[in-house]
Amino acid sequence: MKKFILFFFFPFIFYAQEISFDKYYNWLNPDEMSMKTTLVKDNIYMIEGIGGGFGNVGVFVGENGIIMIDDSFEILEELLNEAIAKISNKPIKYIINTHYHFDHADGNRYYGKKGIPIVSHHNVRTRQAEITTAYGGIFDLLENFNVPAHEMDELPTVTYENTMNLHEGNETISMHYFGQGHTDGDSIIKFNKANVVHTGDSFILYGLPFIDITNGGSIKGFIKILTHIAEICDEDTIIIPGHGGLTNVEGVKKMRDDLQLYYDTTISGHKKGLTIEQISSSINIDLGKTNGFGDPLTVKHNFIRSILLENNIIK
Repeated sequence: MKKFILFFFFPFIFYAQEISFDKYYNWLNPDEMSMKTTLVKDNIYMIEGIGGGFGNVGVFVGENGIIMIDDSFEILEELLNEAIAKISNKPIKYIINTHYHFDHADGNRYYGKKGIPIVSHHNVRTRQAEITTAYGGIFDLLENFNVPAHEMDELPTVTYENTMNLHEGNETISMHYFGQGHTDGDSIIKFNKANVVHTGDSFILYGLPFIDITNGGSIKGFIKILTHIAEICDEDTIIIPGHGGLTNVEGVKKMRDDLQLYYDTTISGHKKGLTIEQISSSINIDLGKTNGFGDPLTVKHNFIRSILLENNIIK
């Protein structure tokens, strides 16, 4: 049984509790979950988890096999394999990790041991090779949320620096690294012929985004990446976000503009001597639900605080 330490924080109370992966995954009970498969376009599909949150899985059915974008949680692989089998009985040829987070790449622990090549930005391999602690400053739920290191045969086997292409039949799958954003190893995946983009968590539809500042993430960089995503899309591009339903480039541009307003208002508000609460009150943008990660107002305050932290304005 794999184990790690999870630290819980309450006012004036601090304690550590050793928990197993079974308890860690209580909110992802496979017996209470199902998979929803959506045809995106041609031979590209999106798989979502119903009854628990994990990153959207992309499935491309090529001439010689399947290419997956992200692989969910290890304990959900039976459900995921069943969903894939309903799409095609071809073997999985490659898996591409959009980033290292467990809700997108924990399945490496399963698929890697089966010898399936895993492709990612090189920082994903670096992060997964060590114990990581998620930044909890935006979603308090993730404070000191430790994830165990992956074993050697569970790590990406092919990595890249800036751009990489995979060719499958008449489709070219491009992987783009646009710098620090959600983490320091985010890949934007484009199916060029089909004109479909999988963004990973560089674009999501659950409200204010989680930015893993502890592990190379950057709110300023996240906004820049949204601009880069928009640049590789046109009005007909279908976008698979890291979380949420299919959308288009207008959704990306709106999030970029909204977050830029958050960023600029926070910096200018601080220069005027405003408190976090006062800055928050001056931002009248509703980015929607917080996906159960906390009270929306608290998340909003935490996001503003994180902008100040990133700029070394507060400690």
